[in-house]
Amino acid sequence: MNALCPFNAIAVALPALALLSACAATSPNALPKYQPPADGAPAAIIDVGKHGRAWSVDGAETPSFTSTIRLAPGEHRVGINCLSFEISPAYVVLGGGALAAPFVKTPLQFVLVTGSFEAGRTYYTRCVAVDGQPRAWLADTPDGSDLPQGFTSICTRECPH
Repeated sequence: MNALCPFNAIAVALPALALLSACAATSPNALPKYQPPADGAPAAIIDVGKHGRAWSVDGAETPSFTSTIRLAPGEHRVGINCLSFEISPAYVVLGGGALAAPFVKTPLQFVLVTGSFEAGRTYYTRCVAVDGQPRAWLADTPDGSDLPQGFTSICTRECPH
């Protein structure tokens, strides 16, 4: 019987290892990683800013915490998101009395911006919240309120009604 103990341990460990390694595998829905142009090559720059994020370029995922993204000159589709925090009181009734507790609402807007990016130019992600509703876009000045000429934007999540 003692001879079977190592076999039993291996028989139990192999399926567990298979499950654990499957969890570490990349998802079939994972985006490919974005590859910027080589250093020194002509490029447009996207300055991500503090509140927004350019999360994809042409369907490829960009690094999470980067502050700038380099693009080869030409037509690109850039995914941008904007997170808004709204803290308001929520009332909970406990044993006959009401207790105010903070409630945090965090809407996150996603947009896809398409346009022709020019080498040597800097573009800026913009993220503002009006009445708790986030709005994301790309501008050609740090405080720009409109898309660069010839660019289009499609909201894909948390769109104003």
